[in-house]
This record gives sequence, structure tokens and C-alpha cells, in this order.
Amino acid sequence: MAAVGTKVPPRAARGRPAERGRAGAWIRRHLLSASISAALLWVVGIPIVFVIIFSFLDGNPVAPGNLTLDNYTKAYGNPQTFTALTNTLVYAVVVSVVSLAMATVFAWLLERTDMPGRNTAWVLMLLPIAMPGMLSSMAWILLLSPKIGLVNIVTREALSLVGIDLVTGPFNIFSLWGMIFVEGIRGSTTLFLMMVAAFRLMDPSLEEAATISGAKAGYTFRKITLKLMTPAILAAGMYALVGNLDDLETPLLIGLPAGIFLLPTLIYFSAAQGSDWGISSAYTVMFLLLTITLVAIYYRIVVRKAGKFATITGKAYRPRRHRLGRWRWSALGLFFVYFFFAVALPAFVLIWASLLPAYEVPSVAALGKLSFNNYLEIPDTPRIADSIWNSVQLGGITATATMLLAFLVAWLVVRQRVRGGLGLDIVAFIPRAIPSVAIGVALVVFYLNPAIRWLPIYGTMAIMVLALMAGYLAFASRASNSAMSQLNAELEEAAYVSGVGKVRTLMRITLRLLSPAFIAGWIWVFAHAIRNLSVPLLLATSDNQTIATTLYYYWNRKADFSLTSALGVMLLLTLVVVAFIGRRFVAAGFTKEA
Repeated sequence: MAAVGTKVPPRAARGRPAERGRAGAWIRRHLLSASISAALLWVVGIPIVFVIIFSFLDGNPVAPGNLTLDNYTKAYGNPQTFTALTNTLVYAVVVSVVSLAMATVFAWLLERTDMPGRNTAWVLMLLPIAMPGMLSSMAWILLLSPKIGLVNIVTREALSLVGIDLVTGPFNIFSLWGMIFVEGIRGSTTLFLMMVAAFRLMDPSLEEAATISGAKAGYTFRKITLKLMTPAILAAGMYALVGNLDDLETPLLIGLPAGIFLLPTLIYFSAAQGSDWGISSAYTVMFLLLTITLVAIYYRIVVRKAGKFATITGKAYRPRRHRLGRWRWSALGLFFVYFFFAVALPAFVLIWASLLPAYEVPSVAALGKLSFNNYLEIPDTPRIADSIWNSVQLGGITATATMLLAFLVAWLVVRQRVRGGLGLDIVAFIPRAIPSVAIGVALVVFYLNPAIRWLPIYGTMAIMVLALMAGYLAFASRASNSAMSQLNAELEEAAYVSGVGKVRTLMRITLRLLSPAFIAGWIWVFAHAIRNLSVPLLLATSDNQTIATTLYYYWNRKADFSLTSALGVMLLLTLVVVAFIGRRFVAAGFTKEA
């Protein structure tokens, strides 16, 4: 009971300090989580939502205008749209099937058979990773161009010996099937790594039972192995399909001269060349719906039904290898045929072209013209020197920012198990289903909007960093989640008990323990960022050109095949070194070997 004469404050007034204290404590406790979530949504979510909204506006990014359906009417009333859609689907599906078939066969040969030279073949199988799609396309244009292509010239000379005289051809790289051929043989390496992991984890008991029963290796592979590998094959196939839908480099270099458009090239030319940002946004929305539908199908078919195919055994168990008998050396020959077309022949023609003052087909007469002048010219060419420095900066900043954000999101999802963690994880993975050219359009539309003028990053390197971050965040988050899940939390818990704060524990203990995974992911993102063409082609200005855009400039605008090849060979060697360094970090961090 209150004393006489004492004024009792109202209930609300008495509760305010405590409420303010609780609110302050809640903010301090959740500030880091909220900041990480906001950064993730800013990088991934807002631009995508904004491009969907802009597709219904009749203006431009600077002056958005009023609501309209004209963008969709113009986009989908154009017969070229459905031709491009058909070309895109044919290209993506056939390339995925071809590359997945080769990856599965070679993964089986190297992991489950007694094919000779398996260790050497394993290393050689990884080399196409260092060959960007743009360089591979350039090389095959020099090899299969109807008039000057080396393969066509040799073939015509051979045919003339039997009385068949041709002026051009017989092969034409500038076609839809030429594009499929180039990307099909190049795109199997990543799928090979996925299938190798699946073959290593699969329980081989059913295969061995079939072998004991007298079944031949081919029959066992078709009837048992492939059926048990169904989830892995579907997962790899879906990964390949989404990635091939995003391809801009091969369609731009090979398809465009033949007048063959795919959706990525249609989006690029609508936005960057025609300044039809509303129409480009409408195309982007269709692309988003297409790729997200594919991801939904993947989750429904693969993830939900994966348990029906599970026959995985312990890590220490190793299956007996299938004996190929007389086919052992044929299998090795098949691999070297693949390696010849995927790596050796394209690399040879690029190196040859880089040593000539002007490209000409290999001949004895041309040997006297070989020199390193093109390589010596590169440092003295301001445009090239600036683009190399820009690429190094772009790759370094993108890799650091991407891995740091992925690491923080993984910490929230795996370690802190915050509410809505699954949603954050899904948001981090969504960009895998969004083509990079669509992300570029979304960022242009967003950052040129009058409401965002307070953040003037359009035309700077920062907007390219954000676009590349969104594109590579899916890989970085998967790698960070996996590494975080395998890390014991005892040292972190000991730090908390000792009174060390979350931020200090996160940076001084968790990040250091995960440094091998962080550095390996950093190198992967760096290598892909410096070779990326689609994002810089759409977002770069004259002040921040990259190696990729400079390569495209000298190839497409200057038609300087020799200087372009020299710069391409340098990029190729750089990526090989980066890949080797990344492999060393992975080996040192996740195995007992240094």
C-alpha cells in the first residue's frame, strides 16, 4: 500500500523503463543477425522484386512512368521471342544431356573400372575448368569457321584426294548445333566432379551381386548402377540445365553471327543495345519463372524421393573395380579423344594464333613468323593493362564480400539456428536459378531508380560486385554450410562461457577454424569473377572494363585474333595457377596431407 501523500505513477509510466530496457536488450542481442539478414536481402531480394515491378511500367530506369502491360505485349507479341525460347530450350537440354552423359561415363570409368592411367586421366579431366566459355568459343571458331577453320581446311584437302572439291565447310560452327557441340564437350567437368562424389558414396553391393551372377560390366552399369544413381544424375542434370540456360558467351560469339538468338542474348540486346529496359524486364520475368519452375521440379523429384534410392555404406568401404578386359585400352582411348577435343586442340590453336602477327592456319611457311610480340605488347597497351588491374580488383572484392556474406549466413543458419534460418538459406540459394544477365538488368533498373539516387553506384565497380555476389552466393553458401556443419562448436562455446562476445568469437575462432573452406571458396569465386563476361558486358563502363570485355572487344570489334589469343592464353594460364592453388588449400585443409 502506498504511503500517504505519495503520488503513484500510472501503470504505463511505471512499465516504460523496463520495456525500454527489454527492447534495447533485444536489439543488442539480434542486431548482428538482423544486419546479416538485411545485407542478404539487399544483395539478392530487392533487385529481383524491383525488376518484376518495373516490367509493368512504361518508362525507363531514371523515370519509371506509369503502370502498363505494353512491355509484355511487345515482348511476347514478337515472333522472335518464341524462336529464341525454343532455341534456348533445345540448346540447354541437349548440352545438358551430352555433358552429363560424358561426365557419368568418365566418372564410372575412373572410379569403378580398371581402366589404365586413371590418375592421369583424373587430373586431365579437370583442365577444362580453366577454359572459359569465351575462349573455348574463340578457339573453335578458328577451328571450324567455314572458310578459315583449321579442321575444315584439313578436311577439304582430304576430300579433294577422293574427288570431292569444296569451297567452304564441310563443318559450320556458326549454327545452333555448333554451339551445342562447343558447350557440350566443355561443360562436363563440373558434372564429372558431382558424379565422382556420387559413385564414391554409393553402396556397390548390388553391382557386385550382379557381377558374381555372371552379368557383364555394361549390363550391370545400365540396369543397376544408373538406376541407383538416379538422384545424383537428376541433380547434376538440373544443375547443368539451369547453368546452360544462363549461358551468354557461346551464344554471343557463335550464335550471333548466324542470327541465332537465345533468351540471354535477347535480354542483353534489348537492354544494353536497344535501351528497351521495360521489354528486357519482361523477358527477365519469363526467365525467372522458367528457371524457378525447374528448381521446384528438381526439389519435388530429387529431394523428396532421394531416400528411395539410398544404398550408401560406410566411408572406409571400397568396391572392387569392374574388369574391362579387352576394352581397357579402348576406354583410355575414348578418354583421350575427349581430352583432345575439349582441351588439347582448342589450346593449341589459341597458342598458335597468339604467336603470329596476324592469324593464319598452321603451316611450315608460318613457322618463320612465330614470335612473342603479342605478349610483349600487352603491358604496353593501356586498355589491356587497365582491364587486367580492374579484373584483379573486381575478383578480389567480389570473392571477399561473397565469402564473408556466405560465412555469416551459414553462421546464422547452422550455428545460431535463428528463426527464419531456412528462409535465409533459401534466399541465398535462389540466385542459382537466376541468369546473370537477368541479375544485371535487375540491378540497372534498381540503382537508376529515382528513389535510390542517394546510392550512386551505377556505372561503378560496386554494381558489378553486387551482381557477381548474387550470382556466386549460392555456391559460397553451400560450401560454407557444409564446412560449418562439420565444425565442432566446443571452442566457440568455451569462448562464450569465458565472456567473449559473439562478434569476437565469430572472427577470432570460427573464421580461423573454417579458413581452409573460406580460402578455397574465395579462390573459386575469384577465378569465376575475373572470367565472367555477361555481367561486365552489361554493367561495365569505359573506365572499368575487365579482361573478359577487353577480349570480346578485340575479337568482335577489332578482329585482332592474334592479340586476343595472347590475352586469352595469359588468362588461361592464370586460371590454371589459381585452380592449382585452390586444390592445394583444399588438400591442406581437409586431408591429413599437407
